[in-house]
Amino acid sequence: MPKAFSILFGALFTIATAYGLGRLLLQRLKPNFTREEQPLFAFVAGAPLLSLIIFLLACVHLIYDATFLVLGLVVFVLVWRTRAYRISGERLPALPRLWQWTFWPLYTIFAGIAVIYAMAPEWSPDGSSYHLGIVGHICRAHGFKLISSNMYSFLSQGLEMLFLSAWAFGRHSAAALVHCAFLLVLPLLLLRYGQRQGIPGAGAAAGLFVLISPVVMIDGASAYNDVAVACLLFAVFYLCEIDAPPALTGLLAGFCYALKYTAFLAVVYVVLRYAFQRRWRHILIACLPAACMVLPWVLRNWIWTGNPFAPLLNAYFPNPFVHASFEDDYARSMRWYVGLESLKDIPLELTVRGRILGGFLGPLFLLTPLALLGLRSKAGRRALLCAVLFSLTYAANIGTRFLIPALPFWSLALAAGLPSITLPVLVLAHAVLSFPGQPDRYCDPYGWRIDKIPFKQALRGKKVEAWLADKWPAYRLARMVEGATPQGSIIYSMSPIADSYTTREIRASFQSGPNEQLRDYLLTPLIAEFQPEQQLEFRFPAQSLTGLRVVQTASPEAGTPASRDVWSITEFRVLAQARELPRDDDWRLQARPSAWDVQKAFDNSPVTRWRSWAGIRPGMYVEVAFGHARTVDSVKLDVTRDQYAVRLKLEGRDASGQWRELSHEAKASGLAPPLGMRRMAMDKLKRDGVAYLLISDDDYKADDFREHADLWGIRQTAMVDNVRLYKLE
Repeated sequence: MPKAFSILFGALFTIATAYGLGRLLLQRLKPNFTREEQPLFAFVAGAPLLSLIIFLLACVHLIYDATFLVLGLVVFVLVWRTRAYRISGERLPALPRLWQWTFWPLYTIFAGIAVIYAMAPEWSPDGSSYHLGIVGHICRAHGFKLISSNMYSFLSQGLEMLFLSAWAFGRHSAAALVHCAFLLVLPLLLLRYGQRQGIPGAGAAAGLFVLISPVVMIDGASAYNDVAVACLLFAVFYLCEIDAPPALTGLLAGFCYALKYTAFLAVVYVVLRYAFQRRWRHILIACLPAACMVLPWVLRNWIWTGNPFAPLLNAYFPNPFVHASFEDDYARSMRWYVGLESLKDIPLELTVRGRILGGFLGPLFLLTPLALLGLRSKAGRRALLCAVLFSLTYAANIGTRFLIPALPFWSLALAAGLPSITLPVLVLAHAVLSFPGQPDRYCDPYGWRIDKIPFKQALRGKKVEAWLADKWPAYRLARMVEGATPQGSIIYSMSPIADSYTTREIRASFQSGPNEQLRDYLLTPLIAEFQPEQQLEFRFPAQSLTGLRVVQTASPEAGTPASRDVWSITEFRVLAQARELPRDDDWRLQARPSAWDVQKAFDNSPVTRWRSWAGIRPGMYVEVAFGHARTVDSVKLDVTRDQYAVRLKLEGRDASGQWRELSHEAKASGLAPPLGMRRMAMDKLKRDGVAYLLISDDDYKADDFREHADLWGIRQTAMVDNVRLYKLE
């Protein structure tokens, strides 16, 4: 039970601090809110302020429990002294009696289920891994620190800043409860909007449509951010509709970007809305607070990685932390999930199955096309416009939860378009079909949803560790790592694990550019195509040169498999009279792209290679500049065979500094890779700080690590389920 108190304290203290900051802001801006609207917008407006303050504290490494306590107490004192806690003003028109007896009982039931689930141990896939894993890392470091091994650490983390405050006192569940607060506020915003616009039934129904949706419930009760984005997007829309102060509207629009990159459309919407109304001064006023929310994350990434929008747009801002080739592959996989056979399957997957796209909205949303009926009313038209606008980013990731930000608008348009007499019936049917346990009758067994109400786990009446270990393999794995490795250990894993349940640094194979390099080292001894089995020799008349450059010239057609070839060079050898020139300290190496990796083509290691880390295009090159002119007559490149469309030419630079072509054709010959490549790969991992490997029996070539552990130089030290922990000897 004491743990339940710490969870509630962490969440409620954070929520109250945000609410207090919002009350102070509303007192200053004096928006024309009714009594019912003020508490909702106080929390929604205070959240970005608290998030920004915690961001600044993280920048100066002042993330401590005491810091959050002092911050909260200062806010409470200011609210008390300025009497900002007072609520006054007009009231909204009363909710019709039918909806009083429909909305509030259903809202109370499903809100209670969400709170109970949020208080239970956090075991959501992303929440327990990178969302709270990064929060834990920031807490241990007492502030921001570059996490080069996890691309998700570069995403904007506006909500994670609020999680930090809750985590300090109540850990995982307290953070989930903070997100749950946005889930509880969202349907109330829809309700109050309907009352203000004279469509109370549509507002109440839309609020329940969203709240009761199975994927919204479990997402909002987990340490995710999708529901918070939906809440803020609707709040921005609400503020524009009631002509609220532009500074407040801009603040919330900018916070949408801080919550999630794809929500940048909130800023676009505000600017377009004011531009359409020819309120140019409002655009300026709104953009200033929006910039205060956006720029901290942009500047942080620019300073850390050189890419202000990391982990995206790496083709335009090349960096060693996230490769453009990975971004292309990742984006492609998000646009078409494994197992999806046809676009025709998406509507049923989104609404009733939930097997492939990770959750489902509920059968009610099979009626979404009827939202077009909302075009008959002004409120419906505006809701439908925003529904379309905020759904534009869905094509980038077709998972069900990526529709959550637009769901309030689709729900409002649907409710505004349907006959009012049908809405209570639809709400009740939606509630019955979505109540925990009922979806088992029609959805996929693995559809993401709240299937049971975990009362005992929420109150910590049952031992949490045992419950999690029994229910969730990822937790067992994380705790095995924590118990079987010393503090400060770095573990390479082929797949992500529940990072938030271990203090060790986990380098999952795909989560960053450096991790991809580690994977390349491991796979090179196992995959013939990754080994330098071919040598390309460029011959030319002996001459004095100050530099040599190998240039990639092929330009394959977009969309073909060859267009995704990644050019690589294992070794770049310069020769004179059949003898390789020693690599002097005055050699200067350059490459485009991936200049940071060019040394790997000159290190005499068969398990390392320079890679372009981007799909091939003309003009890519690897260059060596000599400290002084050298007489050379050939260049040999040790290369792998996994680059079928690559075409090369050799250029030389003379004493005048001019580049000219030396050869456009290389003679290819076979090359026998050396023995002992497994041990060489382990040496490279150890030099990069890796002390342990996590290999599942289901991973590619897992049997080789198990059967040839002596050749790798590793020793199994622990195992849970089918995952083995190896120590590098």
